Amino acid sequence: MIKVDLHLHSVASNKPAGFFSKRIGINESYTDPFKLYNTLKERGMTLFTITDHDTIDGCLEIAHLPNVFISEEITTFFPEDGCKVHVIAIDINEKIHQDIQKIRYNIYELVDYLQQNNIIHILAHPFYDMDGKLKPEHIEKFLLLFDNWEILNGTRSNLSSKLTKKITERYTKEDILNLADKYGFYKRKKDFISFVGGSDDHGGLDLGLGYTYVEEGNTLEDLKNAIKQGKTIPEGLHGSPKRLTHMVMKIAFEGAKRQYNLGNLNYIAEILFEKKNKNSSILDMIIGSNSAEDFVKSVIGANRYEAIKEDTHKKIYTFFDSLFPYIVKNIKEMKSFNLERFSQNLGMAILSFIPLSTYLITYWQRAMEKNKSKELYNALTGEYHNDGKVAYFTDTLFEINGVAKTSKKILELAQKENLNLQMIISYEDYPDDEYIKNFKPLISFNLPEYEEIKINIPNFLDVLEYIEKENFDVIYSATPGIMGIYGFIISKILGIPFVVAHHTDFPEYIKRYTNDHFAYQYTWKAFSFLYNNADKVLSPSNHYKNELIKNGVKSEKIKVFKRGVDLNKFNPSYKDPTFWENFDPTYRYEKIVLYVGRVAKEKDLDIFVEVAKRFENTKGIKFAIVGDGPYRKEIEGKANNIIFTGYLEGEELSKAYASSYLFLFPSTTETFGNVILEAMASGLPVLVSDKGAAKEHIISGMNGFIIENNNINEYVSIITGLMNNKELYENLQKSCISLIKNLDYEKSLLDMINEFSLGLIKKKEYILI
Repeated sequence: MIKVDLHLHSVASNKPAGFFSKRIGINESYTDPFKLYNTLKERGMTLFTITDHDTIDGCLEIAHLPNVFISEEITTFFPEDGCKVHVIAIDINEKIHQDIQKIRYNIYELVDYLQQNNIIHILAHPFYDMDGKLKPEHIEKFLLLFDNWEILNGTRSNLSSKLTKKITERYTKEDILNLADKYGFYKRKKDFISFVGGSDDHGGLDLGLGYTYVEEGNTLEDLKNAIKQGKTIPEGLHGSPKRLTHMVMKIAFEGAKRQYNLGNLNYIAEILFEKKNKNSSILDMIIGSNSAEDFVKSVIGANRYEAIKEDTHKKIYTFFDSLFPYIVKNIKEMKSFNLERFSQNLGMAILSFIPLSTYLITYWQRAMEKNKSKELYNALTGEYHNDGKVAYFTDTLFEINGVAKTSKKILELAQKENLNLQMIISYEDYPDDEYIKNFKPLISFNLPEYEEIKINIPNFLDVLEYIEKENFDVIYSATPGIMGIYGFIISKILGIPFVVAHHTDFPEYIKRYTNDHFAYQYTWKAFSFLYNNADKVLSPSNHYKNELIKNGVKSEKIKVFKRGVDLNKFNPSYKDPTFWENFDPTYRYEKIVLYVGRVAKEKDLDIFVEVAKRFENTKGIKFAIVGDGPYRKEIEGKANNIIFTGYLEGEELSKAYASSYLFLFPSTTETFGNVILEAMASGLPVLVSDKGAAKEHIISGMNGFIIENNNINEYVSIITGLMNNKELYENLQKSCISLIKNLDYEKSLLDMINEFSLGLIKKKEYILI
C-alpha cells in the first residue's frame, strides 16, 4: 500500500502569492520541511515529497530521510497568450531541476523535455484560472498534452474536481484526434488519463489530508508504475473555503511575526494554529486574563475548548466565530462605565471583523472558481451543469400565517415528488431531516407589535458554509426577514441565482404601525434594492406586481404566480350544523359571517367589528373570527355577536369554513389571500375590499362582492340582501365552487416551484448500497 501527498509546500516556496501579500512581504508558505515530513508520517503517509514552486530547496533539506523523493511544482506558460499553468514533476534531481528552469516558460518545450527524460509529470488543478487567461481551448490543449491529471486538490472544490473528471471521460479517442487536427499537435503517450490527489497545503494545517493511494506496492517505482498504468486513487478532502481561510490566516500570522513584534497576539495565534498549546506570561490589559490559553478558553468556553482543542480547524473557527459575541457580552456586563476597558473592547470588536471579512473573501473567491469550472464545462460540452438543488430560505414555517402555510404545502409536495429542495430555517429546537436544515439561533427576540413572532438570528458563517458545501443551484427567499436576507447575501457571495417572493406588504405594515411616512418610503427603497438585485421576483397578484413597479422594481424581473386550493381539505362536505356550539354555548344555528386569518391591525378588522355591531340586534346571524394575534385584545368585547375561536387547523378549520354562511375579508394589505380560495372551495360567497389583491379572486355579483373603500353601509346592505334572497345566495355558492375547480392545487404549486427554481429543480438521486 502507498499513501503519498503529491502536492504540498514548504518555506522554500518563498515568493508572495499575490498583490496584497507582495505589498506586505508575506511568502506563500512558512512550513518547516522537517515538521512537514513528521506531520505526514503521523498522518499515515508512506512516501514523502515536497512540491515547492520552481524550487527543490525544501525537498533537498529532507532528501536524506527515509522514503523521500524530490519533486517540484513548475510554473509554465502557453507561449501564444501567456496563460499560466502548474505542472508537478516527481522524482527529479538537481540537474533536471536546473534544466526545467531554463525551458519552463514554454509549456510545449517543457512537456517535450519531461517526456524525453521519462519524468512522471502531472497537470495540477486543471480548471484553476490563476491569471484570468484560462479558456476552453486551453483545456482542449491539456487533453493533448497531459496523461496525468490532479483530480483531487485540497484547496479546490469537489465540484471542480467532478467537472474536470467528467471532461476527461467525455472525450473519446476520436475526439482527441480531432483536437489534434484542430491544434496541430498531439503529445499524449496513453489513451487514458491517470488521476492523482494532493493537499496543496501551504500553511502546514492540511498536510496529507488529500493524497494519492495505491493498493499494491510500497516503493517509489511502484508509485510511478501505478501512475503509468492508471492504478492510482485520489483520496482525502477536497477544498473547503473555511479550511482555506485558516491556511491564509496561518501564513499571514507566520509572515507577520517574522517582521513585527506581535506581542500577546503571537501567543494567541500559537494556541489557535498549533495543537501544542503554549502558555504565555501574564498578558497585559489588551486581554485581561492570565494566559493566552485562558483567554482563548474564555472566548470559546472552557468545556467546549477542551472538546475541540485537538481539531485545529474547529478551534480556529470557533474562536473567531465566538469573539464578537464574547466582546459584546463583556461590554454589557460592565457594571460602571470604564473608558479604558470600553475602548479596549471596542478596539477588539472592530478587529474581530478582520477574520470575518477574510472568510467572506475566501468564500467569494472559491465561488468564482466553481463558476469558472461550470463555464468551462458548458463551453466544452454545450451542457449546463447543475445538480437541480434549491435552497428555500424562510423565516416562518411552523407559525400560522399565509407564508408558512404555502411553505408547508411546498414542503409536502417536494417530499411527495422527491424534489431536490431544502428548507433553510432557524428555530431553537428542530432536528434536521432530508428536506429541512435548521440552524439554531444565536440571538432570538420577539418582534414588537407581534410578540408571538420570534426573530431568530443564526450564525451567518454556518449557513454560508452549508450552502457552499451543498452546491445549490438556486437560492429562493420566501420571506424578507433574517433568513431571506441571509439568502440574498449568500447568493451574492457565492454567485448563485437568487429568487425572492413578495408575500407580505411590509412597507404598508410599517406605515400603519409607526405612522411614519419616511419609514414607509425607506422600507420600499430597501425592498426595491433587494428585488432589483434578484434574478426573479415572484408576485402573488397583478395588484402587487403594479405596486412593485410603482415603487421602483423593474417590471421584467416580476413574475405573477397562481395558487390553488386543496379541494380534499376544503369543501362543503365538512359542514357541521353543531360546529359553532363548541365555541359559543348560546349558538342556535345562526348564519355565520366568517373571517379567517391573523388578528392584526393591518387586516382592517375594525371594519369587520363595525359591520358585526350593525347586526347585534338582528336575529339569525352571528360573526366569527378564526385566528389570533396582537389585535385580538383590542377588538374582543367590542361587539357581543362575534365568536372568537383562536387558531384552528386541520379538520376543525375545514368545518369552520363549511359551517359558515359568508366570508367577510376587509384586509387592504393582502398580497394574495389564500383564505379566500379556501372559503370559495367551502361554498362561501366572499365580500372583500377594493384595495389590495384579495379582490382579484372575485367577480362581483358572481362569487361575491367587491366593496368600495370598505364602506360599512355597503357591507351591511349586501349581507342583509343575501339573507333575504336565497336564490341569489345559492347562485353565488355554485359559482364559488365552479370557479375554484379550475385552480388545480398541485399544478399551481408545481408551477410555482418551477418558477422559483428557474426551471432547474430535479428529483433527488439515491445511491443504492
